[in-house]
Amino acid sequence: MRRRVHQINGHKFMATYLRQPTYCSHCREFIWGVFGKQGYQCQVCTCVVHKRCHHLIVTACTCQNNINKVDSKIAEQRFGINIPHKFSIHNYKVPTFCDHCGSLLW
Repeated sequence: MRRRVHQINGHKFMATYLRQPTYCSHCREFIWGVFGKQGYQCQVCTCVVHKRCHHLIVTACTCQNNINKVDSKIAEQRFGINIPHKFSIHNYKVPTFCDHCGSLLW
């Protein structure tokens, strides 16, 4: 049985089971659940959202070939997040989650 793909703004969301603590990239709330598939993950940029939030995504998928730097800058200014990831070495004193994909930063 093939899993259903939900395409929104270039994202290709599929229901997924999350194996580590994760926050929703849209509403910034924790994605709860132990059993079953708790969230949707983009198969292209790995962005993770609640099932209830996937249709509310307004930013285009960061890994699309047709996205340009101007669109990325506008989205970064509008939503206050780095698109795509911009890594820097940092030691976190409290559990911290990625603003883009919601994954726990180690």
